[in-house]
Amino acid sequence: MALPSFTSNQKENMSFEKIFAEVFAIPESTVIDSLKLLDIASWDSLAHMTLITRLEEVYQVQLTGDEIADMDTVGAARSALRGHGAPL
Repeated sequence: MALPSFTSNQKENMSFEKIFAEVFAIPESTVIDSLKLLDIASWDSLAHMTLITRLEEVYQVQLTGDEIADMDTVGAARSALRGHGAPL
């Protein structure tokens, strides 16, 4: 599931929901805070790390191991990013 790197313009136009939709190949409309990652059929540890890489790249943050491990819902991911001052 290798995704190409973003250009700076693409980063600016990449929404939080779109990142999840692209990484997990799910409709963007289904990306809501209560969505559990374990409920996403395409979720696995590799996809999880792809998600982390994308979020860190777009929002220019460095998530901690604990934040990554605790990221079990869309809302938890959003909260972790907000904790780093990411504009969501």
